[in-house]
Amino acid sequence: MPSTRVFEWKVWWLDDLEIAMNNSWLHGALAIAAFSVVLGGCGGGTFFALKDLNNPIKPTSISVITGGSEDADLKLAEYLTKELKERTTLQVVGQDEVSKAIPSYPITVKTVEEKSGEVAWVDPSEKVRIEKIQAKLKTNYVFVIWSKRLMKRTVCSDRGGCTNTYSADVYGNLLEYPSGKIVSHTAFNKRNSDSFLALFRSKGYYVDELLKNSAEGIVDEFIKVTNAGKR
Repeated sequence: MPSTRVFEWKVWWLDDLEIAMNNSWLHGALAIAAFSVVLGGCGGGTFFALKDLNNPIKPTSISVITGGSEDADLKLAEYLTKELKERTTLQVVGQDEVSKAIPSYPITVKTVEEKSGEVAWVDPSEKVRIEKIQAKLKTNYVFVIWSKRLMKRTVCSDRGGCTNTYSADVYGNLLEYPSGKIVSHTAFNKRNSDSFLALFRSKGYYVDELLKNSAEGIVDEFIKVTNAGKR
């Protein structure tokens, strides 16, 4: 019977995805255990849902800010901004304007996770800071988006060849102003695997696609819930 080996690493940077596979069997075993903990119960999830169905989203203005300071957080914010701008009727502030308004952008926004990571909320201690950011951006809504626990899992067969699967937990909160209330939540796990075409893809291609598909999924549901899609 052919056997397989499984390795996994946390991906810190999008340009650090090609990791030499000279890890020990022990490292592989520990990685499998870590993978089970991180992804257990995280398949699927909620792309976009209102906290209160009686409080609909108004077709006004929106800005997207990162909830984390890693490359993946910024990429996700850029893709989400692009999707909202191209596909909805809301006035959307570009990421270039956001970066000018917020010093040291991208930024980290603390979260409070509930139900073993099934949902995450902006930590109440961040309320004043986000209010100051909103005052600069002057939008009716601020969408805080996080890409957490970006992982790479590699499965290799003794017959030759390896498959890499990338995964991330995506969280988001939409805050409404001037009230500052959280009016929606996003919480799902997204995965993407490479193929033989990986030889012809640029470095980080599959993580980039994972983030892009995540943004598309969020806006798909956003349009269904808010009826704010362009005709």
